Amino acid sequence: MIAISYRPISLLPTLSKLADILILNRYMKHAKKIKIPIPQQFGFTAQLSTTHQLLCIVEHIHEGKNSNLATAAIFLDIAKAFDKVWTRDLIHKLISYNFSSHIIKIIHTYLSDRYYTVLIKNTDSSPRKISVSIPQEGILAPVIILLLMNVILHQKNITISLYTDDTAIVAHGKTPTQALVPL
Repeated sequence: MIAISYRPISLLPTLSKLADILILNRYMKHAKKIKIPIPQQFGFTAQLSTTHQLLCIVEHIHEGKNSNLATAAIFLDIAKAFDKVWTRDLIHKLISYNFSSHIIKIIHTYLSDRYYTVLIKNTDSSPRKISVSIPQEGILAPVIILLLMNVILHQKNITISLYTDDTAIVAHGKTPTQALVPL
């Protein structure tokens, strides 16, 4: 197997998991007030699944067909999205959404000064600093990704549907060429 296809795991102590739950509860109170995630986000959202996202896309395609419009779509996936989170950009996003300074500081601390080692046949490597990524197995990882993906384009004849970092953009036009223009 190719080494690049391996993913690091984060083994978090029980106390850290409890702290994550407390942070998550405070984060979610504010997130709900500012409507995060957006309604077009189906990933990591209670009672929603990939089926709901697919139904949304199919419904939009049928609307175009019923209106005699051409439909074009682009499907995107951010490869290894959890591994590409820059702490600085995340903090900027938290500030722009007016999260409390306490939550911002806690999340900054949560993602700062992290190190990893590699264990091969009972031999550890020396610790190396992690400058990018979030612990994918952590309780906060999904809400961090949802926050970063909470950007939505408001454009006529276009529908965006997200499942975490998987994005579908569907557009209509009188001709196939016109349907491609907003994309």
